[in-house]
Amino acid sequence: MKKVFLVDDEMAIRAGIGKSVDWNLEGFIYCGDASDGEMALPLIEKHQPDIVITDIKMPFMDGLELSRILREKMPSIKIIILSGHDEFEYAREAMRIQVAEYCLKPVSSLDLLTILKKVSSKIDEEELKNKRINDLENQISQNKSAIRNKFLYEICEGSYTSSRAIKEATQLNINLISSYYYVVIIECTIESDFINWIEEEYDCLRFSRKLKETIYIMKGESKQTLEYEAEVIRKRLLLTHEDLHPKKPLIFGIGRVESRIKGISVSFSEADEEKSYSSIIQKYSSKGTEIDIESKKELQHFNRRDLIDFLKHGLLIDISSFARTYSSYLSKGNIRSPFTTYYFLMDFTITISHYLKEGEMDRLEVMQEINQLEMKASWIRNYNEVLAFIEEMLHLVLSTRDCLTSKYSSSVQMAMDYINKNFPDSQLSLQTVADAVNVSASYLSHLFSQETGKTLIEYLTNTRIDMAKNLLKSTNNKTYEIADQVGYSDSHYFCKTFKKITGLTTKQFKHQKQDFLV
Repeated sequence: MKKVFLVDDEMAIRAGIGKSVDWNLEGFIYCGDASDGEMALPLIEKHQPDIVITDIKMPFMDGLELSRILREKMPSIKIIILSGHDEFEYAREAMRIQVAEYCLKPVSSLDLLTILKKVSSKIDEEELKNKRINDLENQISQNKSAIRNKFLYEICEGSYTSSRAIKEATQLNINLISSYYYVVIIECTIESDFINWIEEEYDCLRFSRKLKETIYIMKGESKQTLEYEAEVIRKRLLLTHEDLHPKKPLIFGIGRVESRIKGISVSFSEADEEKSYSSIIQKYSSKGTEIDIESKKELQHFNRRDLIDFLKHGLLIDISSFARTYSSYLSKGNIRSPFTTYYFLMDFTITISHYLKEGEMDRLEVMQEINQLEMKASWIRNYNEVLAFIEEMLHLVLSTRDCLTSKYSSSVQMAMDYINKNFPDSQLSLQTVADAVNVSASYLSHLFSQETGKTLIEYLTNTRIDMAKNLLKSTNNKTYEIADQVGYSDSHYFCKTFKKITGLTTKQFKHQKQDFLV
């Protein structure tokens, strides 16, 4: 129901109007009245009426002055002016102020009710119109946000060349250009305010991939500065989380600093991988092995990213030096929690187990040896025993890894085979290939780049262009037909890609073929 407020200096009129209408029955609430504009203002602010009925001629503050103030301060209020003066100047000023209705006294209760219902209908129409506008704006905003999120995620997947990424970012009004990048992925069940400081204090692009997961593409002009920044963020996340929400899980990963836009996908893969390891540790910790807060704070001194990298690329001859470097904090004698060593070894062994599982080595005999060695962790008391444990564990894993190393891993080989078979599909993407291989897109992207020296999208593009070259040599098909045959729904984009890779247009390539035959 609409609320109505009355302003008139004549008490009899106020009383008459107030009593002459059955307000509730007619769909209104009579929320108050006042004798002049000055007395009315604070009451109007208090009751927030939808409609104000006011006389023009009043002492102290007349109806026109009140209307001007209301139009400025509360523009949504509809104003009905009652005037005993049939003068053009009053009516013209009322029109300037954009009052809803201007009528002359005396006015009957029936006439007043008719005017009120007319004004109420205007309010309903405006509210409906505003709702439609707001819904449309929200929809546009959501669409823009979805497009922005999709674009930034595809950047992280490595789906864009640098030039295309910059062009698309410009169209979306995203400042993507920077000298160096790294990626932070945070999965958290607590309110987002907990991590808002990252966006407020650092140069970054924030977006979401799924519920409760926030991704930051961090930017900067100095590699050294960004590396320091990444460590500050890592420690602050750990410390702030333990201080404010020690019982709620926080899972995150931070990739290394990379140059060029293409480096974003590499850093993203590393961050996603570290988050995956962090998730495994978190699940293990929740099964009756809750880590005390002091130990958690001390564990920040161990960067799991270093261990993951060594498991992948480390050499047997470097095991001893890595073990000392990675565990050096335990040797300093400044450990405050007696459980830190045990929890460090637990984190270490879980990380290794997850690495073996991801590398499809968890079914081998080495896993039995790992499990037997793991049972010794709870009996370790001094630093030399820690070193011996780490070195023995790493020697087992790296030896197994080196024995199994071939040119390409099974996941990469399966991805290549799938691309070679399905490249004519224009919808083929990193995600669809990853789904076919049954691994995550970020993991496949990183693994593919690491083993082949090129991104999966580059491999797909080269495969398509090689097939297009064969078709240009062996058929008389039109360019748009060949584009469709090799997986490009846009022939213009196919031509641009063909020239970029071969240095020739499709027409020049055909002429080159003909000249050679002659």
